[in-house]
Amino acid sequence: MKAAIGVLCAAMIAGAAFAQSAPEIPRFSAMQAGAPPPGWQHVPLSRSKKETEYTTVVDEGVVVLKAASRGSASIMAFRTEFDPRAFPLLSWRWKVTQGIPGAETQNRSREDAPVRVMVSFSGDTSKLSVFDRAASSFAQSASGQALPYAELMYVWGGKVAVDSITTSSLTSRIRMLAVAADEQGLGRWHTYTRNLVEDFRRAFGEEPGRVTAVKLMSDTDNTNSISEAFYGDISVAPPR
Repeated sequence: MKAAIGVLCAAMIAGAAFAQSAPEIPRFSAMQAGAPPPGWQHVPLSRSKKETEYTTVVDEGVVVLKAASRGSASIMAFRTEFDPRAFPLLSWRWKVTQGIPGAETQNRSREDAPVRVMVSFSGDTSKLSVFDRAASSFAQSASGQALPYAELMYVWGGKVAVDSITTSSLTSRIRMLAVAADEQGLGRWHTYTRNLVEDFRRAFGEEPGRVTAVKLMSDTDNTNSISEAFYGDISVAPPR
């Protein structure tokens, strides 16, 4: 009986997903090279940090987003809202041409990444600890924007195992899942598809709220180094 109910619930969710179109994340491949990517917002992290340079360029015949970080850190954000249960599959591709040999994902003083795809989730902020609320307030005073209830980061990690999850030392509401690490795979395009609901449950031990933003970040401010990377199109889709 329980199995039948589970199958029925899954079918209802899938049916609801197909009844509505998937959220459209502006595709870099449909943009004009050299122009700011429409729909995306450049978000500085603080007045004291240098900003990563994000530009649309042509790579292998396709327009992509290039990220050049020189001791810098800032975000490209796309604001959206959707239920990850209806559209759990997040797909993207990226290429790192200059990595960060000194990066260490688990070391706060060296926690940089040449590429990150970050997903923000809503939730009951009254559940947050005093420490996490303080971290959010600090972020808002520094950048003008508070931290989301939870942020799941897919990162190119440093000195960590692929598929490992690291909790940020700044706040427990940021979890970093390494889908690549160190020097392996530099200079090549890599394509990923991840299940947001499954990854959120594994990272946070709870059910996800609604997705409120998809963000990109290439940062080298902690190691004061240089990195170069490229982001391709990002999309979400219903369960298969």
